[in-house]
Amino acid sequence: MAHAHQAPPLAYDIQGLMKASGWGRSKICEDIAEGRLKARKSAGKLIILYDDAREWLLALPVRPPSKKRAA
Repeated sequence: MAHAHQAPPLAYDIQGLMKASGWGRSKICEDIAEGRLKARKSAGKLIILYDDAREWLLALPVRPPSKKRAA
């Protein structure tokens, strides 16, 4: 049985972004307050657009490869 491709959500609330990204509430709220993550407010609720969440994650520093070799 084939599964239909499911599109990502258009936006997340804080709880949804926590679940989708693996980041905690304090990191998300800190990055919103510092302007690193765009958030919008509607009807008293903060929302983060999918594209803004993706851009935020892609802007995180890339970890350089480890100099240790796997055994």
